[in-house]
Amino acid sequence: MPNAHPKTIAVDFDGVIHAYSRGWQDGTIYDPPLPGALDGLRTLMRDHAVFIHTTRDAKSVAAWLANYGFSTALEADTKIEFWNAIGVLLVTDRKLPAVAYLDDRAVRFTDWKQAITDLTEGA
Repeated sequence: MPNAHPKTIAVDFDGVIHAYSRGWQDGTIYDPPLPGALDGLRTLMRDHAVFIHTTRDAKSVAAWLANYGFSTALEADTKIEFWNAIGVLLVTDRKLPAVAYLDDRAVRFTDWKQAITDLTEGA
């Protein structure tokens, strides 16, 4: 029986799925996926509700994902407040509630002293 309350996982697009080798250009999604990204998404989608969060246009990201076999990729309605559908990949420009956020630019927060150290010593 499917999990009635799936755990939602948020995945950043640039630098986690899209290689993003040249940084932000003109909004063009120019690179292929990072190695393992597509298989990783499919693995997560088996048991979890997964959404992609991005500052890019959600329709463009959904179309890019569809070109790589994610026909279930949907761009988000701005009124969506949470995501809990297993097997359907959502693309949104909003940070929705999740049990984990997979992001290449994150700083893990444990306390403010450690956060300030991580942010200022790495700069």
